[in-house]
Amino acid sequence: MEISILIILILLILILFNRYQSKSAGISLDEDSFSIPGIFGLRVNYRDIYLIDMVSEIPEIEMRTNGYYFRSVCKGYFILKNIGNAYLNLNLKYPPYIRIVLENKACIFINLNNEKDSTELFDTLVHMTLKNKQ
Repeated sequence: MEISILIILILLILILFNRYQSKSAGISLDEDSFSIPGIFGLRVNYRDIYLIDMVSEIPEIEMRTNGYYFRSVCKGYFILKNIGNAYLNLNLKYPPYIRIVLENKACIFINLNNEKDSTELFDTLVHMTLKNKQ
């Protein structure tokens, strides 16, 4: 009886963790930076952005180094073919993806759960980056 309760609790925790991790990246925009909260969160200063664009696909994921990858959701640090280390916070089912390359050559790929929201986020990030570079 105790073992079955333990198994049910473990399954419940796994289901809740999966639902939490599968949520869209709740990106917070500030005047000088943006941040992605969570276990595999990130904060980026707009002044550190070297390049920002939208791409229809990302390079092949070779390895997850410190992150979460389940179904089509990738959050955290991965090694990408022809890029190396990269930070991902995206759902592979919903292209396009926002690619951000920092001054230190670090690469970031993010998106939201639909093309319209991703495009609006991209436009805002471009605007804030240009504003902070002046």
